[in-house]
Amino acid sequence: MTQFLKNVLSTLIRLVLITSGIVMAGIVLVLAVVLGAGVLVWSLFTGRRPQFRFQRMDPRATMAGMRARAQAHAPRRKPQAVEVIDIEAREIKD
Repeated sequence: MTQFLKNVLSTLIRLVLITSGIVMAGIVLVLAVVLGAGVLVWSLFTGRRPQFRFQRMDPRATMAGMRARAQAHAPRRKPQAVEVIDIEAREIKD
């Protein structure tokens, strides 16, 4: 009789765990749909396309663009005065 009760209890625990997992997955799915619809409605109100950026570095960016952004955040230095020397230009014939 005790083996029968262990089997019934084990089956009930499995059913409860499976049911709770399905309910949690459903809640996450509904939450994702509601958030997606909210972003869509917000973008329609503001007139902008929603931009989803999951990474900081854009794979389409060039190194020149990355360098320009890095220099924009660099501390500014005052340019040093440079002495300009005027020379006479000579044409050298081959």
